Amino acid sequence: MKKGPKFQRKPETTRRWLELNKLKKIPEGYELDHKIPLSQGGTDTLRNLHLIKTKRHKIKTAKEARKRNKK
Repeated sequence: MKKGPKFQRKPETTRRWLELNKLKKIPEGYELDHKIPLSQGGTDTLRNLHLIKTKRHKIKTAKEARKRNKK
């Protein structure tokens, strides 16, 4: 799948999420993830973001990619 503006988090959304959660940066070993992927109709909003461990994020992303490729 091509990455484009439609499927990328806006830097402003990340900044606002960090501010809301009183963080200066994403903790080491974690990534900020869309609960519902943008490619599956999720929104780039604070309510659709959460911290997820890097290892778990890789597994989740691979699963989502397999799901996309089946369509």
